[in-house]
Amino acid sequence: MSKPAQAVAAALEADRVWFEAHPERAFRLRDPLPLEFPGPLGAPGRGFSWRVLVARLKDGARTRLPISLALDLHNDHAKDAHLALLFDQVAPAEAKALL
Repeated sequence: MSKPAQAVAAALEADRVWFEAHPERAFRLRDPLPLEFPGPLGAPGRGFSWRVLVARLKDGARTRLPISLALDLHNDHAKDAHLALLFDQVAPAEAKALL
């Protein structure tokens, strides 16, 4: 298995475990793993950092979206209501339809 494939597998497993431990949650915000996404994400912008917005879909599957957010927003403080608004703003229509 290639290093990018290993990174994706590790991210998927970490998300699975997190949602299993937090069954009431529909969204998760976390830092990206190295090589999780193909190619460089680019500069997130001054005062921002890359995060991953993970959404649990209706069928139990999950989708991961890289998103640039302010440095002072802590992943563990992000609530589902706020993350749902972010998801609605950045997710492609196909992902929104599955939510």
